[in-house]
Amino acid sequence: MSYQMRVPCSYQGGKQRVAAQIADRLLEAAPGSNSRFYDLCCGSAAVSIELVNRGVDPSRIWMLDISSWGAFWSAIGSGKFNMSAFDKFLSELPADKRDFKAHMSSLSMLPVGDHEVELYPLLQACSFGGKQIWRNGEHWANACFRDYWEPTATSIRRSPANPMQPSPTELRRRIEALVNGMKGVTCLNVDIMTVLSTPLPSDAVVYVDPPYQNTTRYAYNFDIKSFINRFQEENDVPLFVSEGSPLNASATMLTFGGAKGGISGIRKGKHQEWLNRF
Repeated sequence: MSYQMRVPCSYQGGKQRVAAQIADRLLEAAPGSNSRFYDLCCGSAAVSIELVNRGVDPSRIWMLDISSWGAFWSAIGSGKFNMSAFDKFLSELPADKRDFKAHMSSLSMLPVGDHEVELYPLLQACSFGGKQIWRNGEHWANACFRDYWEPTATSIRRSPANPMQPSPTELRRRIEALVNGMKGVTCLNVDIMTVLSTPLPSDAVVYVDPPYQNTTRYAYNFDIKSFINRFQEENDVPLFVSEGSPLNASATMLTFGGAKGGISGIRKGKHQEWLNRF
C-alpha cells in the first residue's frame, strides 16, 4: 500500500493521535504472527486502521461497535459500501459552505433510510466538535452541526473554519482508500456484551475503547469494570482498555501533542490517555 489510510473524519474520543502507541503494545502482546486482533467499541477505527497500515491483514481484525460506526465498518469490510450512493450525497452538498449547516440539519431530520452507512460519514464530518451522532430507531439523534466561520479583524485565528472536516474532497479520498484497504475486516454491529457469550481464540489480542467515565455522554454505555471481570472469567488472552485514568498498576499513560482546552477552550490541562493491560 503506497499511502497511509486515515480515519474518515474527526470524532470526539477517536484515537488517531495515540493509535500508533496502542498498536505498538497490541503487536508486542500478540503470541504469534497470525494472531487475531479484536477492536471493541471501535468507533472511527483509528487502531484497526493503524494495524492494517502496519501490515496486519484485514482478515485478522475483528471489530465491534453498536453505533452507526459498526454498520459503516461492517459494510466496508464486506465490500457492501455503496460508493455511488456516497458520491450522490457529496454531489448534493451546497456550493456555498455557509449553507452546509442547514443542508446537513435537513438531512438529519429525514428518516434514516437504506443508505445509513453512506450518509453517516458526512453527518459525522459536519458534527459540531466531532460529537457523536447516532441512530435512534429510524431517526438521527444528537445532530448538531458546524457553521462556516470567517475571521474578523480582531480574531486570533486568521483562516476560515470549514463546516465539514475534512473537506468533501478529502473525505472522499479517505473513504475510497478505506473501501479498498480495509476490505476483509469483520465488524459486528452489536452490543459488546455479546463477546462474553463464548471464549475467544487463544491467540487473540483484545482492545476496548469504552465511553470514558465522567465525560461527554454517548448513546451507548456499559460498565467497563464489570465487563473486564466477566471477560477474564471466560478468556485468558491479553486485554487492553483505554481510559482517562489508570485502572490498574500496569497502566501506561500515552503521550500526544495538541492544544489544551477541548471544545470549550477552558480545560486547564491536556486530556490524559491511559492504556490498561489486564
